[in-house]
Amino acid sequence: MQFKKMPQSAFRKRSSIIAEQIVKQIRNKEYRPGMKLPPERLIAEQTGVSRPSVREAISALQIVGIVESHPGDGTYVCEKIGAEDLSHQALEVLEKNESPLELLQARKALEIGAARMVIRLADATDLQNIRQAWNKKQKEGLRGNYDGYLKYASEFHMAIADATGNRLIARMTENLLQATQQPLWQSMRRTYYSADPGRIREMLAVHDRIVEAIETRKTDLVIDSIEEHFDILIQRTYNLSDKGKDSR
Repeated sequence: MQFKKMPQSAFRKRSSIIAEQIVKQIRNKEYRPGMKLPPERLIAEQTGVSRPSVREAISALQIVGIVESHPGDGTYVCEKIGAEDLSHQALEVLEKNESPLELLQARKALEIGAARMVIRLADATDLQNIRQAWNKKQKEGLRGNYDGYLKYASEFHMAIADATGNRLIARMTENLLQATQQPLWQSMRRTYYSADPGRIREMLAVHDRIVEAIETRKTDLVIDSIEEHFDILIQRTYNLSDKGKDSR
């Protein structure tokens, strides 16, 4: 059972077209309830798209209950799929939500620039606000409180953006953080952390270095730490082998 090669001129999101192909094969009973889908890498090879696009397509199908993930095993067609056609809901998730990969890439670029400015411009009050936000995030993370950890994560990143003194940077950061509340990224992020609860502590260690670099005004350290933060998220969220360098 082969997937079709993706047209290079496709205007719609590639993830949407992949999702449509999977749903069509389920409707045609090429994949029946309880059957395992091919690995994401194989689907990507057959369609000629990147693995991130495949991962986002499958995540949208999971959100609406068409497929389900079995950690360490693979993705299966749900045993019970309601009579209602859920494909349009999955496509709506993909078309109306920003790509989590593009969100991470945009945040990485913006936050590196913001941190460089903070190192040069932040005063004692700015540094105190960053430290306070970080302490709250760290506390919730160490407790294993996933929801609290994410709540204060946004506060922490906004504290850094505010410390630039640039209202446009703060507004852009706020918009990107609001986009992370969309269902697609929420689902993929929760999957990322639930796969290994220890990942929160790993992220805390990286963030601790970011705060240290800002407080000691070490530009190279802050750049390296922010790059590490986002590269780890991209690599593991999308199960990539080269730190997120897979093309879309």
